[in-house]
Amino acid sequence: MASSSTLRHINQARVLDALRRHGPRSRIGLSELLGLQRSTITVITGALIDDGLVREMHADGPAPKGAGRPRVTLELCPEGAYFAGLDLGNETSTAIVVDLSGSEVGRASAATDRTDPAAAEKNLLALLETVLTKHAGVRARLQGIGITVPGTVVEGKIQRAPILGWRHVTFGDLIARGTGVPVSIDNDANAAAISEAQFGIGRDSSDLLYILLDTGVGSGLVLDRRIYRGSLGQVGEVGHIRIPRGDGSPAAKWPSVEDVIGLSGLRKSYTALGGTATDFAGFLQDLAADGKAAASAAAEWQQHLSWFTSTLVWMLSPQLVVFGGRASAILSNNEAMSAVVHGTEADPDRTQFAVSAFGADAIAMGAAALPMSEFFSLPALRPEQEPAYGRTGTSDGSSA
Repeated sequence: MASSSTLRHINQARVLDALRRHGPRSRIGLSELLGLQRSTITVITGALIDDGLVREMHADGPAPKGAGRPRVTLELCPEGAYFAGLDLGNETSTAIVVDLSGSEVGRASAATDRTDPAAAEKNLLALLETVLTKHAGVRARLQGIGITVPGTVVEGKIQRAPILGWRHVTFGDLIARGTGVPVSIDNDANAAAISEAQFGIGRDSSDLLYILLDTGVGSGLVLDRRIYRGSLGQVGEVGHIRIPRGDGSPAAKWPSVEDVIGLSGLRKSYTALGGTATDFAGFLQDLAADGKAAASAAAEWQQHLSWFTSTLVWMLSPQLVVFGGRASAILSNNEAMSAVVHGTEADPDRTQFAVSAFGADAIAMGAAALPMSEFFSLPALRPEQEPAYGRTGTSDGSSA
């Protein structure tokens, strides 16, 4: 039987999650929504108000002190807790801090130090310190830190990160010691999928497939509001799927999905067609100006993406497919998005498609979503043997 302390924490988590998902509610509204007695709600919300996590609101603003107890609504207090996301990108590393509402407080970025894992971790810690120094009061209420990496993460360790050239790397301990805050680590696509399910376009979908389109290509799968990883923790490593060639060459020499849909593959195709832009931003400008090379490269990229997405959709049948990462900017054009969706031949009554509103920030926001997911989880439901996402330090897994 759960202790009174555990029950209290469960009910506090339920109240916080209800306010996050459904917005401001009165105490009576929370009682009806959660099926708890009004007296229980009063005790729980009183403690959350004392902790600075919830605040009372009149129709015209925060409730004045000493004004009695009129019927008021309750909402999350954004400055009651903060969460940090550290994105170890292939090219750029980013530290971002969000508040309890999921709104960005500050960020810092720098080129990824690929010298070795230790140097990369020191770089991330320095970026986080830059943000914390600029925003007074955040450090004291920092609840957790999430780290995303472009590779396979199993039980809190990086098993392989091909683009970085890393294998079997322990990562995050330095950051945990330097901040004294629990640290979680996960694959970049998984984290981005969690962020979509937590406070993105997928909040109302129980099943979600996130497709990361960046330097690398990956996916994150949310089933029944939980990230799914499989027995080996490698579900979503779809960028390594080989695309058959009709020239009789052995399978080992077939291009991977990442080779043709990743940014490097797109750049190679664009250059071969005569494109002259030197970076992705320049490519997008060329595409917007109807440049022939950019349009042809984008059309070829869309065909590959349709085939790839169709394969995943027909196999997994998700409610929602979300495209994210830098290359998803190509799909901001409605015609391009329609062409990709039409090419999948998916049933529009069963599967919806969307581009992540986070854009290039999807991975960094996903990193912050890791500890945020832990904060809103139910204590009694946190699996001790099989966490919902990879971890290091003292952070537990949780429901997405």
